[in-house]
Amino acid sequence: MENIESTEKLDARWFKRFEAVSFEDYEKLSGSEKSRKEEKEKFLAGDIDSPNLDYPELETFDIEGREAELLSLKDDVLELEQNEAVKKIYRTKINELLATLRMLQATKNGDDRKFSRYADFIYGKPEAGDMNYIVGSVQELIVANEGSEDVSKQEAAHRLQELFSTIPVQIDEGVGRDILPEGESIEGKVESIEETVKAFGEALREIGADDWVIEVDSEKGLSNFSVSQEHKIVRIPAEDKLHARGITKKKLKGLTAHEIKTHVARRHNGEHTKLQLLGLGLDRYLKAEEGIAMYAEQQVTGAKDFAGIPRFLSIALAKGLTGDKLDFKQTQEIMTDYRLLSSPKKDVTPEHAAGLAYNDCVRIFRGTTCSTPGAVYPKDMSYFGNRAIWTLVSKDSDVVQSFTIGKYDPNNNEHVALLTELGILDSDLEKLENEE
Repeated sequence: MENIESTEKLDARWFKRFEAVSFEDYEKLSGSEKSRKEEKEKFLAGDIDSPNLDYPELETFDIEGREAELLSLKDDVLELEQNEAVKKIYRTKINELLATLRMLQATKNGDDRKFSRYADFIYGKPEAGDMNYIVGSVQELIVANEGSEDVSKQEAAHRLQELFSTIPVQIDEGVGRDILPEGESIEGKVESIEETVKAFGEALREIGADDWVIEVDSEKGLSNFSVSQEHKIVRIPAEDKLHARGITKKKLKGLTAHEIKTHVARRHNGEHTKLQLLGLGLDRYLKAEEGIAMYAEQQVTGAKDFAGIPRFLSIALAKGLTGDKLDFKQTQEIMTDYRLLSSPKKDVTPEHAAGLAYNDCVRIFRGTTCSTPGAVYPKDMSYFGNRAIWTLVSKDSDVVQSFTIGKYDPNNNEHVALLTELGILDSDLEKLENEE
């Protein structure tokens, strides 16, 4: 694939300044492997009610300095930018990043309520239509396991039944799981780390992303594949972690479509449009980012249900789906029952399910003290955005062609209107089509 390259850069005056202060908030909420492991062991042993999550990245992160730079940039954009569309795009993006900085400051201060307010502003709250689908999915699991021969599953189904039976489910406008593909027929397992590096490297060259690097985890702390937009790095777990997961060749091709041909491609192509900010992402683009990446992966691997249900469920539970808002321990207890019933493994144990549920809760309670009911980091709702993407595609299949133009949300009418006004969706889509 050739580069999308536009010689005219509408935001040439502002992009480098914004890029210099841009960052990925989730990276600042990561912790040391040793400390996080110890907290998990203590919690699962029943020694503590909630983990004490460490945030070493925040200790040296200059929040005040970045906020001052952003406020200065915002003043200049509002005063000097003549293009109203560009001005609006930068104003909303800067406001989002300012809110993110203040969210991280709340983490440093141990102020869960302020953290939650900013997090909700940035990532939103669970919506009714999505919760309807999630509740329906849980109720199906309950019915399927009420008569299980496994007593632990029977008991888990009973506990979930007490919580979910009184929640009404209404039919919404989203698509059902019957729209999902079966995937490609690819046999075999990945034999080495070199095979993975080669596949990712070829994909990077294919999309023209020569300024990206592949990094294999040397400390053996990374469990999942990931992309650092801030540093332009594709990270791969260590070989023993890779073998432990039993990655198939089919899964590897799906991950390549997800990580490289979506996440990296949207960054790379966006930078080469006439609006460079499309590489870093418009405000709240994350609502669609993982949904689009999962859509691309599902074309290869197939799927039986939409992505992100456990993560969305855990957030909705903490936010009060079943009544009262929940803290870390309360959410983890319910998610343990869910994980026990939803696991594809027949020999899954309550102990293993508890570990999975703990991991779910760390993801959504990171940034907080884990003790304030309802105070969560709702970024992971974006994975269930996969259903919204499938719903969009069911109405307009041509929209798929614009998914990798840059980091925007095709379900966000404001994004589409502004990019259309700037002539980006039409002109850059035509370039992509001409390169095929």
